[in-house]
Amino acid sequence: MIKLFKQSFFLLYVFAFTLNVSSHPLLDSAQYAYDQQNFKKAAEFYSKLCEIDPQNADLHYNLGNAYFKHQALAKSILHYEKALKIIPQHQDAAHNLKIANQKTVDKVESVPELFIYRWWRSIYNLYPADTWGLISIVLLLMCLLGLSIFLFASKVQLKKIGFYGGLFNLFFGFICILLAYNQRSYMQTFSYGIIMDASVNVISSPSAGSSQLFVLHEGTKVKMKTKDNNWIRIALPNGNEGWIADKYIESI
Repeated sequence: MIKLFKQSFFLLYVFAFTLNVSSHPLLDSAQYAYDQQNFKKAAEFYSKLCEIDPQNADLHYNLGNAYFKHQALAKSILHYEKALKIIPQHQDAAHNLKIANQKTVDKVESVPELFIYRWWRSIYNLYPADTWGLISIVLLLMCLLGLSIFLFASKVQLKKIGFYGGLFNLFFGFICILLAYNQRSYMQTFSYGIIMDASVNVISSPSAGSSQLFVLHEGTKVKMKTKDNNWIRIALPNGNEGWIADKYIESI
């Protein structure tokens, strides 16, 4: 039942996000170029389509595929990540991102964290905040329906169903509101980017003469913390931090 519920919302979002460009002539051109293995041209078409509909997860996924086939590793990872930012449960994008990440040079291990934090984050990142909000509205409406049955039903059995059903939907409705809040806060608080250059020196302060701390390579995902003119302070999952020029990174 839960699996069916997830799949239904996934299909709903895929339909909503693909509606804007489903009949655009560039889409046929992009698919034809990809089928003809002209991946550079396909990437150009999909890139234009992403400009038209930047919130379309499938377009970013297809653009990531075209870039990957064209040996543009960093750009492919960037657009797989963008697809997953729009639809966190996009399984195809997650699968191809895993394959692309295996080709990156930097293998950064995360600092261990408590299981409960990982579990809760995995739950609220199942869907975008808007989806959790929609689910909560449906559950709260069902709660009102249960309350109506409890108040106006003549049979005791129906009153019990309305009462406990209303409590159940009220509880999970508020849980979904909490999930929506956490997911929205997570997306707004943490900004991530992809290293786009073949290799980038990470330095100790936002100035060209600063000492080098370490080197990152294309395709590495980093947290973007602060910006100082043309410099960005980045952080890695292992806790290492430093500064890089903003021209070497693109925001997800």
